[in-house]
Amino acid sequence: MAQAREFAQRSRHPDRPTAVTAAVLRYWLGQWDDALAELGSYDTDTHGLKYSGLVERGPGLLFHGVTALVAGRRDQRTKADQQLRMGLALPVQTLSDRENRDFLVAAHALALEQSGEKRQATQVLAAILPRRDGEMTLIHQWLPDLVRLAMAAGDRLIARTATRACEAEAEAETQPARAAAASLQCRGLLDSDPAPLHEAVAHYRQAGPAAQLPTALEDLAVVLAERGEEDEARATLNEAVSLYEGLQARWDIRRAESRLRSHGIRRGVHGPRAQRAAFGWEALTPTEARIAALIADGDSTSDIARSLFLSRRTVQTHISHILTKLGAKRRADTVREALRQGDSA
Repeated sequence: MAQAREFAQRSRHPDRPTAVTAAVLRYWLGQWDDALAELGSYDTDTHGLKYSGLVERGPGLLFHGVTALVAGRRDQRTKADQQLRMGLALPVQTLSDRENRDFLVAAHALALEQSGEKRQATQVLAAILPRRDGEMTLIHQWLPDLVRLAMAAGDRLIARTATRACEAEAEAETQPARAAAASLQCRGLLDSDPAPLHEAVAHYRQAGPAAQLPTALEDLAVVLAERGEEDEARATLNEAVSLYEGLQARWDIRRAESRLRSHGIRRGVHGPRAQRAAFGWEALTPTEARIAALIADGDSTSDIARSLFLSRRTVQTHISHILTKLGAKRRADTVREALRQGDSA
């Protein structure tokens, strides 16, 4: 991405496709605030980007899909619904469109699940299964969710089909990697077997992606509870919820607690969940705090973009967020606050 951005700057080509790609990567890395900042730098005046006179809808589909999925998992229903409406209004006509619609499909299924329509949510997410000739979409990243939904809807046929599809992608890996871990998660859910789920959790702990670890822990907690292993189920649930809290994934927390509550498992003793501050230095994300420190060191926007492998537009988006959270009007105010924080550290 850094090389792509450097090329875009040198050649004066638009950097918007890289911003969307970066947002997808940061979603799976569990860096959701940074993913949204990348998308904040994306020009949405048009629903596509022009290449040689053609309009590509793929970036627009991904833009709305990632934004809607993060908003949905954070239980920001109004924002998620708005992004879904805009994304679903885009026609899916080309192979490229199909390859870039997966986040939007996942967000749509999530919205239906949140409305209690589990069977319809299952059908919507299952639409990713049939792939056309030449289609490059890797679907294993969505299949554990499909198995979970199908099992909840009582549709074991779709659950088995999704598990087999995931195992097929795992077999195509030259070395066991992300698809292999997803297939273990699917198999553990389908068979209510904690052993493959333990393996999936171990993989996500070691290699990531970070966004998959809490979902695997949640599924493992449910299977452990089904087997009467209450203490381990509760400890696993607590870890999953703690990771969800780091993502501000409020919907996931409610779903996880509800799934375990049906087995008589509740979280251990805990006080009110800590909420991230809305204003002040404590409200800054790690990336924003780092950018503020670089501003204090005298780095320009271009310098920061190069050192953090971000686009200038993304850095500008981060700086806008920093100024808002600090109640500042100028970069100089950010410098003073960053220096003050450094003195008090």
